[in-house]
Amino acid sequence: MNYEEFNTILKKQVYALPYEKQLELAITICEKMFFDYQKFFEIHKWGDPDLLMDGINICQQSMKNPIDIKQIEKILLKIDLITPDTEDFGDEIGSYALNAATAVSDALEFLIDKDQSRILNVVSYYTDTVDFKIQENKVLTDDEKNKHPLMIEARAFLINKTK
Repeated sequence: MNYEEFNTILKKQVYALPYEKQLELAITICEKMFFDYQKFFEIHKWGDPDLLMDGINICQQSMKNPIDIKQIEKILLKIDLITPDTEDFGDEIGSYALNAATAVSDALEFLIDKDQSRILNVVSYYTDTVDFKIQENKVLTDDEKNKHPLMIEARAFLINKTK
């Protein structure tokens, strides 16, 4: 399946999901990406993985409890401060950490505005990270990326998670 086909199917499925399932998807992706942020922190000694996990926990808690917009706005400001800038951290792990932090931010923003495009952003940060990882050592063509086992696995995970 090429990117366009995947993207078309995924958008349709994400938009068809109820709010709770969209949030579950975002949380699952944020949890997967958290480890990249944690590794970035260990390498660069910069950022705050605990704060990022706090953002994920707020998303999880919102599944059962009413949201506190002030709390979300406060943590969004803090997460912005611990989101790496690729100009400061030009290595691959810096890009992965950037994607992890922005995924959590978009998930938190989704709690406030329920804008479904934020879920697609979270998905995009995840697939972009997979794309970066499979191209760390060499540049691949679109066809090679589409056929790479990690990309196939990531896309299958997303398609199955949004059915």
